[in-house]
Amino acid sequence: MKKLRRKIILGVFFSVLVVFALTVVVIGTALNMHLSDRSDSITKLINNSDGEFPSKHEYDKMSKEGQIHLYDFDDESRFRMRYFVVYFDSKYNVKSVKTDHIAAVDKTTAGEMASDVLYESNTTGYYGDYRYRYSEDTNSVIFLNISGDAEGIRIIMIFISIVALIFVLLITVIFYFLSKRIVKPFEENSRMQKQFITDASHELKTPLAIISANAEVLAYKDGENEWINNITAQVERIGGLINELLTLNRLEEIDTVVDIEPVNLSELIYTVSADFEQVFKSEEVSVKYDVQPDVVINGNRNQLERLISVLVENASKYISAGGEFRITLKKEMRYTTLSVFNTCEIDPNVDYKYLFDRFYRPDSSRASGTGGHGIGLSIAKRIATLHNGSIAAVPQVDGLSFNVKLSNRMKLQKKNKG
Repeated sequence: MKKLRRKIILGVFFSVLVVFALTVVVIGTALNMHLSDRSDSITKLINNSDGEFPSKHEYDKMSKEGQIHLYDFDDESRFRMRYFVVYFDSKYNVKSVKTDHIAAVDKTTAGEMASDVLYESNTTGYYGDYRYRYSEDTNSVIFLNISGDAEGIRIIMIFISIVALIFVLLITVIFYFLSKRIVKPFEENSRMQKQFITDASHELKTPLAIISANAEVLAYKDGENEWINNITAQVERIGGLINELLTLNRLEEIDTVVDIEPVNLSELIYTVSADFEQVFKSEEVSVKYDVQPDVVINGNRNQLERLISVLVENASKYISAGGEFRITLKKEMRYTTLSVFNTCEIDPNVDYKYLFDRFYRPDSSRASGTGGHGIGLSIAKRIATLHNGSIAAVPQVDGLSFNVKLSNRMKLQKKNKG
């Protein structure tokens, strides 16, 4: 449940972060669009007034005629504007420059700036701290200084970004404490399910032991027959199922691997596979190994042995007669990859990711007659997860491959005593 809680908290954090980030982007875009529209209106107003910023009386007249409208125009507006105008002759040489309303730019610099933007495809745009407009009617370029407004927008965006980040952190912290209460019902439900499996398994062991003992007595008194042998086989099968459920239950109760030690996976693969050689031989299966020598990772030896055993046993049950069994092991930078392949019929309608669900059987070929319980692959997935890795069933043209990734970064620890 710790991982579930961590995932929920991270999900909330990134969700809120994305929402606030988009909000900041939208606000920033809106402010910049407003600045552009307002600046273009002002340069248009200057152009319509023959290169001079109009008085309040002149502006009111133009506004009534519908030529232009500025929501913040007042008597002081003409004194706040910083702009200059460059005029060109018919050959686009600088004819005259008006710099009466700006002190930071001389006439030479103004002419150079106007020449730079004269042949731009757009009639309006940005040039450093200036918004410019080219007028074909007057053959002039108007530059409006917007550094003050741009700086104001920058300060506003910094403030909004800081506030948004504070809200994201506050929401995440609040949800961190609330998450305990949120996951508590799931945790309790999971605990009850695991407890039920444990209790039911222990309760079933007693009657199974009695049935097995009675079957042995009947076989001793009356001799073995079809029915007694069937009873014994089913008792063994249910006993195996109970043991696998208890194993999976114990693995799901832990969040981290214990008793971590260096494990030679190369040797482990050959040791486990040797137990199934007779099965493969009886089915005339071609066995191939592509195993790097002495691949050592840190992990729980018993669990890793069980993982390999589950995959090899699964292949031995469902491999097609005269087919191919292939096992590959490679150590890379972050992960060690293990691949177990066996030839078999592939159903294109089956979603093979569900193979790792408990008791899942995709088709009749995976019936109980194969001897499986539908638990082994669930155990394999849990072991891979505990070793900070993953497992996937990948259909091939002629068979099925189980690909496992195991982390190379498990920290070594001493084995627990006792």
